[in-house]
Amino acid sequence: MRGCLLLALPLVLCGCDRLSQINSLVNPIVAQGIFVGLDVPSGVDLTDSDLLAYTAACSVFLAYVSDPSELDQSPVEGAEVAFRSSDNEGLDLSDEGGGKYLVSAEDGLAYTPDDDAVIMTVVDGEEARLEVHTPAAPDVDVPTTLQPQHGFSVDLTGQGYDNVLIAVYDISRGKVTYENLPTDILETYEFTHGEGSVVAEIPGDAFLRQSSYVVGIAGMEQADATTFEGVSQSLSAFMAGQFALRFIQVRD
Repeated sequence: MRGCLLLALPLVLCGCDRLSQINSLVNPIVAQGIFVGLDVPSGVDLTDSDLLAYTAACSVFLAYVSDPSELDQSPVEGAEVAFRSSDNEGLDLSDEGGGKYLVSAEDGLAYTPDDDAVIMTVVDGEEARLEVHTPAAPDVDVPTTLQPQHGFSVDLTGQGYDNVLIAVYDISRGKVTYENLPTDILETYEFTHGEGSVVAEIPGDAFLRQSSYVVGIAGMEQADATTFEGVSQSLSAFMAGQFALRFIQVRD
């Protein structure tokens, strides 16, 4: 009990606004980043489409933690987070709250294959840096037609990827019917630190009704965490990948 009171005393003396600084001394910064883009087919204009934001997007989660099961309990808010690559000079990520930071094509972000994407953060005056290579879209064969409620498998074996992301979009309804893109820090950690597989199954539920669909398949490449600076190398991760788009007609 006495030890707990001693640990709490600095908070009382310094004020709650120093909580993040004390956290930084006890727990390392953990960064989880995912950068994705679209390989838009020639002749397809997404300027006014709901899919514009998906042509390039980078999300980063920050937390003070040493136990990955507690990643969602100590988010880092108010950090300075910027993105840089050959086509993106110093784009700032917006603070979405809860330790999430985001930038997309709507902010001018572009995805360039065979490039190096860099995330830079400043938390309490301490700088950090993560870098990942940006692979090109995978070579994928998918059926051009399907019956309703019939799915299919995706296999990117032999193409050099570490994992796969998939999204299915119903064009006529303007709705995403399936995706496995992580949405929070725990899901992102599980995706980036799991066993990883380049074989995935798209369920029949993604194609419930007769319609025209766009299927996006991205082969994801994992950064070498030993090159990260200013973050926990064992718990942090940065992945990148570009979606190949394929069109499927679903009909009886």
